[in-house]
Amino acid sequence: MAVSYHGTARFDPRFKLIMLIVLGCVSFFINGDIPELMLMLGVTLFVCAGSAPEWGIRMFLIYILISYLNTCLRYVSVPFVSLMMSMFGVTVLKMIPIITLGKWVLRSTYMDELTVALERAGMPLTVTIPFVVMFRYIPTLGIEYKMIRNTMKIRGVSDTFFKILMHPFATVEYILVPLLMRCLKVSDELAASGTTRGMERENERHSLLKIEFGIREYAGLAVIVLFVAILFLLDRSDVGQYVLWRQP
Repeated sequence: MAVSYHGTARFDPRFKLIMLIVLGCVSFFINGDIPELMLMLGVTLFVCAGSAPEWGIRMFLIYILISYLNTCLRYVSVPFVSLMMSMFGVTVLKMIPIITLGKWVLRSTYMDELTVALERAGMPLTVTIPFVVMFRYIPTLGIEYKMIRNTMKIRGVSDTFFKILMHPFATVEYILVPLLMRCLKVSDELAASGTTRGMERENERHSLLKIEFGIREYAGLAVIVLFVAILFLLDRSDVGQYVLWRQP
């Protein structure tokens, strides 16, 4: 069987999910500029080593840009607006490592591998099937939204950010309603596809690719634990108090 992903993308799906959950939680618990930058840099290097260098570098540059813009907001004194924009900027910075790693996991994980891995982890079918369907449906939702936008452009209807804010009811009519209808249809198609593939069978499943939580995954967990410990130590030290992003 041909494999299109290499490097860190070939880690066990369970390892990827554990890494996503752990680093996602860490992103919200550390506050220092340098520890947060180290976390984003670590996520970027891991993603770049897993057949997605363009995605990792792009998100890292976006992180740098938003960090600098968020710093510039500290010098803008507009009551309430400055506070809300600063809170929004901090939230976005916290979410960027999670989005970077999460989208990479979606792209680099085959659904068959994920199903087999979860079953071998002892997850019941009542949990495995909904999780796999949700996992598969997230990228499909983005494709459906792009199709709706293309249809709107053909008919001369635009969905710019300004128009969405100024005409929320039109947004519901032109975007959300068609998207919900497509969601219902696609969910039926996914359910039929899962039934055809024997998702409801209780027999043990096998995979053409080797799926095991082996030495490589345990070594990866040890590296993650060490990395998280270093981040928390730096965040609690004087390094965590250092202001990295300054306006010139």
